[in-house]
Amino acid sequence: MEQRYKNRYLEGKYSACSTKWPHIKGSLKMSKKQVIGSCLAVIVGIVVALITPPQGLTPPAMYGLGILLWAVTCWMFEVAPDYIIAMAMCTLWVLFQCVPFKTAFATFSDPTWWLLLGAMGMGVAVSKSGLLRRISLRVMRTFPATFNGQVLAMISAGTVIAPLVPSMTVKAAIVAPISMGISDAMGYPRKSRGAGGLFGAMYLGFVLTGPMFISASFIGYMMRGLLPQDIQSQFTWTLWFTASLVWSVVVLILMYIAIRFFYTPKEKDSLPPDYAAKQLAALGPMQRNEKITAAVLIMALLCWMTEALHGIHATVIALSGLVVLLICKVFDRQDFRSGMGWDNMIFIGGIINLGSVLPVLKIDKWIAQMASPVIGPMISNIYLFIVVLCFAIYAIRFILVSFTATTAIFTVLFVPFAQQAGVNPWITGFIVYVSTGIWHVFYQNSTFLTSFYAVEGKMVTHRQMVPLSLAYSAISIAASLLSVPLWRYLGLVP
Repeated sequence: MEQRYKNRYLEGKYSACSTKWPHIKGSLKMSKKQVIGSCLAVIVGIVVALITPPQGLTPPAMYGLGILLWAVTCWMFEVAPDYIIAMAMCTLWVLFQCVPFKTAFATFSDPTWWLLLGAMGMGVAVSKSGLLRRISLRVMRTFPATFNGQVLAMISAGTVIAPLVPSMTVKAAIVAPISMGISDAMGYPRKSRGAGGLFGAMYLGFVLTGPMFISASFIGYMMRGLLPQDIQSQFTWTLWFTASLVWSVVVLILMYIAIRFFYTPKEKDSLPPDYAAKQLAALGPMQRNEKITAAVLIMALLCWMTEALHGIHATVIALSGLVVLLICKVFDRQDFRSGMGWDNMIFIGGIINLGSVLPVLKIDKWIAQMASPVIGPMISNIYLFIVVLCFAIYAIRFILVSFTATTAIFTVLFVPFAQQAGVNPWITGFIVYVSTGIWHVFYQNSTFLTSFYAVEGKMVTHRQMVPLSLAYSAISIAASLLSVPLWRYLGLVP
């Protein structure tokens, strides 16, 4: 199993700005799992499409629902690259006259998609310029050279950088080798407790802080894009940060304690005092492209934070930053073509279209009506609802491995329930978002795999990191429950 995923990574399937699949090339042979998944997807889609529409739905709605379930089944069995399935889903909606073309592909003219484009461009600039590595080393240099000091350094560096780079995979791919270099310099054997602790601290700081800021991951932009328009306009960068603050602080503190508990080595080794200085010296003085990128990122972040004051839309800010980076030639046409993760962009665009298609077909309201006798009483008790929803997402992640698809589908499905109960739909989207980040089994999390194979699987074993994933599952639930008083204060829950 691990060798199969290693080969995928080395072939580019887990590149910094791409989904877990590459462009199809070479052989079109399918595995037994893919063949079974293809057949099952077609059967499920046809059966659902031909069912007599229940009250509240129309024949086009049944076709649309059948196509959606076909796509979900394909994602579950990894029948084809995610973006191809998403594009096929939208095309089939038009082909079978479920919705007009403008509805099926509405996202690609939506501000959310263009905001993501601008943010992705900034991520490319950070990666290519070397700025991410330089900032990480500078932050780490300010902390003690001990194991505990470097764990705190990794967490702090990741938290500082998180809002500046909208891709968790970029951060994981670039910083994981830095964590291994620090581990080696401290004298910890590969796959030891000390190495595991530094890897876990890197993952906590640079990946698990993603939900803290909307600008820390494209998943945040996607999730917000699935919410009703009035909610989207409400959740500026500042409100997102404020609403996620309690969750973030609890996760950072308790996960730090978990890392110390599981991975503190018996040895009292220290990092050579001049290690970070030597690494920075090797980078040389700050280059032109780094300075331009840093200036653009800082200005964009400041503008996002103050959007309520100046009224400039976040999308305009992101695209302005991208234009400046292109004009200044921080990255060139080739980088724009190959580094932007266009497969990811298409996939996310297709997924966000669920937010426009399902309401038009009234599928979301029908599901809400059918499930309300069960879910209604639970969502009226916000604490019970959080626990049940978290466990539901944990369970579904064993069969639906796409981080993005899971977040999108469940966010859309739970919006009607939230609105009926007077709960802000952002709450359900956020809980789904943070719950998808587990890595209990090896195939479950492409971002974890990116960081794992960025060090060629030499630093830690997956089994070694499972206790930290289990700890995150429990801590995330606790953090969500502790966030309820803040959410009440902000008027997000009754």
